[in-house]
Amino acid sequence: MRICLIFGVHYVLLLCLIPMLYFKITKTDNHLDEMAEQVNGEVSDGVLELPSHLGNGSVKVIQLTEGIKLQDEDFCFNKDLLIDRNIEEDCNSNFFSLIYVFESHDLTEPKTDNSDGFQNHILFFNRYYRFNTFVPAYTKYRQVHFFINLDKILSIAKYYDLPKSLIDLLKSNEAWCYKYPYPLEVQRVLHQMNSYKANSLFSKGYLINKSEELIMLTLEQIYSDQLGEDVKKNFIHQDDIVLINKVEKQLLELSHEEFSINKLADDLSVGIRKLQRLFKAYHGMDMTSYRKHIRMEQAKQMLLEQRYSITDISYKVGYSNISNFSKVFKDYFGMSPSSLLNKTKED
Repeated sequence: MRICLIFGVHYVLLLCLIPMLYFKITKTDNHLDEMAEQVNGEVSDGVLELPSHLGNGSVKVIQLTEGIKLQDEDFCFNKDLLIDRNIEEDCNSNFFSLIYVFESHDLTEPKTDNSDGFQNHILFFNRYYRFNTFVPAYTKYRQVHFFINLDKILSIAKYYDLPKSLIDLLKSNEAWCYKYPYPLEVQRVLHQMNSYKANSLFSKGYLINKSEELIMLTLEQIYSDQLGEDVKKNFIHQDDIVLINKVEKQLLELSHEEFSINKLADDLSVGIRKLQRLFKAYHGMDMTSYRKHIRMEQAKQMLLEQRYSITDISYKVGYSNISNFSKVFKDYFGMSPSSLLNKTKED
């Protein structure tokens, strides 16, 4: 736990007073039970509801078919969260993770880009890859996660007679991870899955069909990489993921007045150009825009909860000048914090 001191223009950043939550994921077979144990929650019919003192939302798991498990994660914590996925070496199950991350939640009208700069993206990695995710407090977290057994994905590859280079990658014992922005075809499939309503007798079959379609679309992107000149363009090194997590965390620990990309690069002992390149490649926007986006989303979520005053929220998201905070908020959302708060109370 870190205590922020008040000296001169410095002030208390209340979010710094809240200890970070830490999820350590070491298994794939009982992934949900492992999460439930760490939040002191209970799993009922494949659903883990987040305890109210930690936030709101849920994690749902559906066993679609032998070899494919669907995990739908939609929650908002009131504390910073670090998820560390490091599958134990003695784990018998060999699963791949195919994750669809929703930075922009609107899939009603599929688009080829996001006007806010953030990119919905796909992550596909094997069990040997150690993957960390940093989730800032008071931000909505939404992703669809498919766990795919090696035998299942190899059977799909064999059925469709996929290239040997893809099969060799899937069988590899080396850690690897690929990241892609959503192509239009993937957005359409996810939109169909999100909007489809059917009798339970048919819904699972529909989801199985769509999951295999998503697997094929992802493998197609990887194969395109293999054919291209820059085969490492969408490959993510584990060290880069760790660095990005550190940057995300430190960006939100600095006050509005203290924020400096040069100082951040010095603190992390990394060149500023490399830092900017890695961060933008991962998030689709620069560090300044990312910080503003997260801070404003945090402020909005806290206003909607009606637990804090506008003054408290201003300090919590790093603004000592409330007028400055209100101006930035209004420019971002099109309404002032007080207008949103009053509207929320009326509703």
